Amino acid sequence: MRLQWYINQNQLTMTTTVLKIIAIGAVIGAVAFFAPVVLFTFLLAAMLMRLFFFRRFSHWNFAAHKLAFADKIRSMSDEEYASFKTRITSYNAHHCAGHHSQTPNNK
Repeated sequence: MRLQWYINQNQLTMTTTVLKIIAIGAVIGAVAFFAPVVLFTFLLAAMLMRLFFFRRFSHWNFAAHKLAFADKIRSMSDEEYASFKTRITSYNAHHCAGHHSQTPNNK
């Protein structure tokens, strides 16, 4: 009777060990099988995001916009420039209150 109980316990332990190994192998196999698909999907999504949205949010082309803005200011008449300067000064005074004690004199 004791021998039978020992054999049953040993078989149960062996069965659980084998099942654990099979489960671990199945998980490793599933990861190896699905990893390239998931990686490819993320890379494709990143490439599409960069293609469609990167330029919209980047500041690399800021110098060109700055130069175009400077050309726009240079081409203003004196009245337009005075109006522009007043708007910019009031905007800075409103949004930068407490950050600067004086506004710079632009000539």
